[in-house]
Amino acid sequence: MKKIFILILSFALVACKDSFLELTPDTNGSVDNFYQTKDQFIQAVNAAYSPLQGIYTGTLWLFAEMRSDNTSYQQNTSDRSGTIREELDEFRENDQNANFQSFFSASYLGISRCNLLLTKLSSATFDQATRDRLEGEARFLRAFYYFNLVRVFGDVPLILKEVNSPEDAFATAPRIAEAEVYKAIIEDFKVASSKLPASFTGVDLGRATSGAAKTLLAKVYLTQKNYTAANDLLKTIETEGSYQLNANYADNFKKKNTAESIFEIQYVEGAGGKSSNFSYSFAPYNSGTIVTGFALASGAAAGWNIPTQDLIDTYEAGDKRFATSINTAFVDPTTQKVVPYIQKYANPPYLERYNTGDNFIVTRLADVLLMQAEALNEISFPNQTAFDLLNRIRSRAGLSAKTQADIPTQAAMRAAIKQERRVELAFENHRWFDLVRTGDAVAVMTAHAIKEKSLKSYILPSAYASIALKFPYPYRETQITTTK
Repeated sequence: MKKIFILILSFALVACKDSFLELTPDTNGSVDNFYQTKDQFIQAVNAAYSPLQGIYTGTLWLFAEMRSDNTSYQQNTSDRSGTIREELDEFRENDQNANFQSFFSASYLGISRCNLLLTKLSSATFDQATRDRLEGEARFLRAFYYFNLVRVFGDVPLILKEVNSPEDAFATAPRIAEAEVYKAIIEDFKVASSKLPASFTGVDLGRATSGAAKTLLAKVYLTQKNYTAANDLLKTIETEGSYQLNANYADNFKKKNTAESIFEIQYVEGAGGKSSNFSYSFAPYNSGTIVTGFALASGAAAGWNIPTQDLIDTYEAGDKRFATSINTAFVDPTTQKVVPYIQKYANPPYLERYNTGDNFIVTRLADVLLMQAEALNEISFPNQTAFDLLNRIRSRAGLSAKTQADIPTQAAMRAAIKQERRVELAFENHRWFDLVRTGDAVAVMTAHAIKEKSLKSYILPSAYASIALKFPYPYRETQITTTK
């Protein structure tokens, strides 16, 4: 009975037709009578986006930034309740770390909503154009959830249909080989690319587009080192989606859904459960009202994703991106040491404490241009287009162009692109996954560990003992699953 209960929670069984007890009064909505009109289907796809909000405020930055050499944490000696986050930073975590279960459950909630919508969509009777768009959105979201899951855990359960019973749930519980999951991800992104429009306007701004699907599919191909397939997609995205680099780098974060944005997680300021709180979580825990204009919560709610000295030292002199990305003005009143913090997501004044409307960018044109430069460099060197793409990003940052005299080899170009990705996309959840897919994670993090230990006397001896490329599969799930 315990296992059945756990499994039902994990995979969010939403429509058991042969239920033991009918709990829904005839006057209330249910799965069977909800999916009738176009508006109801649109509400359903909106619900499939919803778990992304919690994932991006609560867990993914822990895995994608704090895990890397980009950020760490401000040690809070008076409140040690945040130790499970500290463990992630220092490779000391275990499978009972609650962040893993939270991320896993939210991701499969989103997947279950996509699966249910796709099942019901097959019998929908409204116009084909809307049906295609809704299928594209559901396919995009399902692929996106799985892409994050597989990059975090590796092998995961692959569920591509509505789960209607405990028997179905048990049948889909085993973990599937990562390569098979990637096949499903690629298929979903391909379908989404063909069915989604190039852009949205008005109230639909922020929905997934064909450009978003192609961008993430290209990232999958880069992860698989299929550089030709990646380049074939990447070279079309800027023109087809009418994307443009913002003249001012800061506009990417001070404004929402700009011409450079390809896909970002949408938040709404104020009460209602749809707001973000990055600026509070990423502020030094004892910085008072300095960062947000409102007092921070007591305890371990802040002091996370603190930029490392390693990253700060990486910026070139005169790089305009530094001031937008990192603030180094706060001095800890206790230690009298500077505690830098992320500036990108701090956009006061806010109307309500802990309820901000700042979006989180998943991908933007700069990411596309640097991925294309990477793919072209791997295909052949020297490649003038790759240099041009790299220099477009550097030019906006106020930095000089690089030529073959500066970058004489393919390996040097590879390093230059990695450096540019690090500073251009800092704190946008790329760094750890970039390190893993390029094969640099162990070497980079081993060197980073030496630097961190030289700067922080409180780091435990067990920190960085083993640089794991995947995170532990959630303990609760290990009690019910095996790998096929």
